[in-house]
Amino acid sequence: MSRLLIAASLCALTALSSPFSTAFADDAAQVPVRKAGKWEMKTVMDEGFGPREQVLTMCIDADMERNTAQASDESHKQNCSKYEVTRKGDTTTVDARCIFKGRNVESVTEMSGDFASTFKVVIKSRTWGEEHGQNVSVKRTITQDGTYLGESCGDLKAGEAMGTDGHKIMVQ
Repeated sequence: MSRLLIAASLCALTALSSPFSTAFADDAAQVPVRKAGKWEMKTVMDEGFGPREQVLTMCIDADMERNTAQASDESHKQNCSKYEVTRKGDTTTVDARCIFKGRNVESVTEMSGDFASTFKVVIKSRTWGEEHGQNVSVKRTITQDGTYLGESCGDLKAGEAMGTDGHKIMVQ
């Protein structure tokens, strides 16, 4: 799978919802964050041309995860006319209407799991606007399933992910 899929999937998850860790903030309108440690993440992205899958092993650092969630929250407050986070049972939903890099983005993100051992994130979005002088509209579904592998990240550095081919990339 291409580096583009890796980057697009991880950036989309961070930019649209920052959905990760073991604890929820005291405010019910916060998104969950992943537990620090080594995670296996299976991401499937479909933009209407059939699904593309990527499996990564990633090292999550607690401080970086909190900082990413905080930066995402601040970015959404600046760029979104709607950014509603609700929680019902073990599911957190983010409904957003935003403008990023001059393009409109409508998205609904559903996050479930305990974010300490497993999680599932499903993002359904539509992005539209002008690109190279033409109007462009893209519907996208991204599904990510995460499984906690343990506290030790081995030879992965915090914020680094490795594909099944052994290629490493910094994602946080």
